Amino acid sequence: IPPSAGCGIGIERLIRFICNLKSVAEARLFAKLPGTLSI
Repeated sequence: IPPSAGCGIGIERLIRFICNLKSVAEARLFAKLPGTLSI
């Protein structure tokens, strides 16, 4: 596959934009907590 710039925005960034949130972390389905496993 040749390298390309692409224009995929990502679901979290799209939700952030639609909901007018201040941070992508607010749009995450599963929170990323330090020191925990997210399986």
